[in-house]
Amino acid sequence: MIIFKNVDRTFAGKDTVHALKNINLNIPEGKIFGIIGQSGAGKSTLVRCINMLEKPDRGDIIVDGVLMNNLDAKELRIERKKIGMIFQHFNLLNSRTVFGNIAFPLELAGASKDEIKEKVQNLVSLVGLTDKLNAYPEQLSGGQKQRVGIARALATEPKLLLCDEATSALDPETTTSVLKLLQEINEKLQLTIVIITHEMSVIQEICDKVAVLENGFLQEVGPVIDVFTNPQSVATQRMLQGFLATNYKAQPSEISNTLLRLTFVDKKTHDPIISQMVRAYELDVNILFGRVDQMKETPFGMLLIELSGNHEKKENAITYLRNNGVKVEVLN
Repeated sequence: MIIFKNVDRTFAGKDTVHALKNINLNIPEGKIFGIIGQSGAGKSTLVRCINMLEKPDRGDIIVDGVLMNNLDAKELRIERKKIGMIFQHFNLLNSRTVFGNIAFPLELAGASKDEIKEKVQNLVSLVGLTDKLNAYPEQLSGGQKQRVGIARALATEPKLLLCDEATSALDPETTTSVLKLLQEINEKLQLTIVIITHEMSVIQEICDKVAVLENGFLQEVGPVIDVFTNPQSVATQRMLQGFLATNYKAQPSEISNTLLRLTFVDKKTHDPIISQMVRAYELDVNILFGRVDQMKETPFGMLLIELSGNHEKKENAITYLRNNGVKVEVLN
């Protein structure tokens, strides 16, 4: 669907910024693809290059078979109609109602009044705002404003939806509802969605695949479950460490005990591996913290335990866990 080939983007000025450095990336059609990185990583520049709001200094960007770099102004306008975009701060027109905001791109495209009315009614139903059709932005909550932004982005029936930090201004509960809406849209419309974020929880909840950016370089790309459970780059490990420290915290009760963080994926999440290990190696196991989440449809479990007992038995127990498909991190 989207292909980056050797893409560079530099911003010249008093302090030259190399925002993107030799990016090679393939974003598949029909999936929800996350791009994550800290502030200044280059992720917003990358997503703006997709619709040529930023033009690369070098390299090619191909969207749905079209080489975007070589388009003239008229051709680019046509291709941009196939790409919707939603933003962190909504960018709604305060002088227009919900109806007027969603209708705006249809008016620019020359749609008839009847066509606009029908499309807007379908879209407000899709995003759950049928009772807010005549409300103005100042009368809406943050989540409702973002839903209007989503409906407006879908008005021209795009094949691709770009989300630039679309949930960063929202509270956690509203973020969850907006992400659920995006997932429903992806499934109903078979729409490719690219999500730019600095929040690991957003990637965990909704994305199929993820690319990690740091200092303009692409660090790694892969299925979310693989990147979370087996990160390859230092940048990903650092971000995951912060995420896990926030969500999965504990301390051993005795300095001589061994503290382990165990990661279970898919069917392993429900297997009685810990009880089998206890019986096999006669160790005392204290469960400090446990949690089961979902990576889209895949169960993902995290368990913090401390082992006390014979050192050799503890080493054998760790080997047993790893041989049974559990990722084991020794934390002390």
